[in-house]
Amino acid sequence: MIKKLLTVASVALTVAASAQVGGRINNVINIKQVSEISKSITYKATSSMPVGCDTITTAQNSSLTLNTAGSDTSTPGCSPKAGFVYGTNCYGDKEKANFFPTATYSAIAQPSVSGVIVSFFKNLTRGTGGAAATTVGMTLYNGTQSGGPTTAISQTTATMAQILAAQVGTNTIINYNFTFASPVSVPSTGFLASVVIPSVGATGDTAVVYNSPSSTANFSWEKWNDNTWHSISSAWSTNGNIAVYPIICGNLVITGISKNLGLSKDVTIMPNPSTGLVNVAITLPNSQDLSLTVTNALGQVIVSNQYNSVITEHVSLDLTNQANGVYFVTVSNGSDKMVQRLILNK
Repeated sequence: MIKKLLTVASVALTVAASAQVGGRINNVINIKQVSEISKSITYKATSSMPVGCDTITTAQNSSLTLNTAGSDTSTPGCSPKAGFVYGTNCYGDKEKANFFPTATYSAIAQPSVSGVIVSFFKNLTRGTGGAAATTVGMTLYNGTQSGGPTTAISQTTATMAQILAAQVGTNTIINYNFTFASPVSVPSTGFLASVVIPSVGATGDTAVVYNSPSSTANFSWEKWNDNTWHSISSAWSTNGNIAVYPIICGNLVITGISKNLGLSKDVTIMPNPSTGLVNVAITLPNSQDLSLTVTNALGQVIVSNQYNSVITEHVSLDLTNQANGVYFVTVSNGSDKMVQRLILNK
């Protein structure tokens, strides 16, 4: 099956964008500021965020988009309206999943997920909606970026009424937190978070999820109506990176040393978030040889430096040529290391 991507309607923080009406792009709506989301990079959930937890994301761009499918005359029911790519469409897709590589939470020991925040699209009668009792699911899967979901780890659901109740005013983004009854342990090798899309019923049940564009790699998968999984890149000829934000809980990894001891108290990274110019201030009690690396969310090394006989050092990093997103700064002396998450937000 060949699916056709019709349009990518950019949704920057305060810009106008096109929305789908019956599968066609033919009118303009006003996208208000994305509440609680800082440039799609990280979500701060205020009272709903458990103490000691934070969100992870594969977002690499400072905007969110709505992706819609073009007419497909070869597939019954898909012409002239095929529907939303990350939501209900004429193909009857069942789930939309996003992979989270270990690099997005490698600084966490014994990681667990307490919930997953999903950014749904809703504008008046368009987008997410349907019968109040209709359920939308969230399933965590084992799996890989290249192979997609395998076995399910845990699942929770919400009603359409609960999701719609989370809409703030006329904001077209609904940030809904799918909360698990108890924290779910996830593998250190990566996992997938999947939105279970409702089937279209007489009430037009629909759940539409935003996407973060310009992804350098494909993170997203979809489950077709024949229960087979397919990568978004192979199905739609574009990389997928949907707006789902797992809430990760656990302990900060500093080679078994308390986060108030060792290198963690001797190294300061600022500013964070940063626009790309980062300062690393190091003040040690005695002379040490250090290594400093910066990796991106895919685990790729961006910076790798060695420093000998360090007592006091000020390192300036220029990351202005890197994409917005989450990076990890690691400073190690061979026996102790500090890992700190760095957010680029240009």
